Amino acid sequence: MQTGKTCDETMTGEARVRIEGGLAHFPGLAKEQTVSFDDLATAERQEIASLADQADFFGCTPAKDTAGPDGRTYTVGLTIAGRSRELRIAEPIRDPALAKLVSAVRRLSK
Repeated sequence: MQTGKTCDETMTGEARVRIEGGLAHFPGLAKEQTVSFDDLATAERQEIASLADQADFFGCTPAKDTAGPDGRTYTVGLTIAGRSRELRIAEPIRDPALAKLVSAVRRLSK
C-alpha cells in the first residue's frame, strides 16, 4: 500500500491569463491573473492538466487568428510539471478543447 501524496497531489505549476480587447476594454486596467497549483484542489489541478492534454496545449501550432470587432484576445500561459508555454488565442475560439481550457483557466484564476 502506498502512503503519502499521490502524483496528482504533488503536481506543480501555475496557470495565467491576460484578456485584451472586448466591448469595454480599458488597456490600463488589464492585468494578468495567475493561480498557483498550490492554491488549487487536486481535482482542479487535474482538470487543468487534462484540458491542456486534450487541447494539445504544449504541442499545437499557434493559430494566426485575430479577434474580430469587439472580440477578445486571451494570452494563456501554463506551467505544468516543468513544461511551460504561452499562447495568444483570439475569439471566436474554434477549437472546442482550447475553448474549455481558456474557460477553466479564467474561472480558476479569479
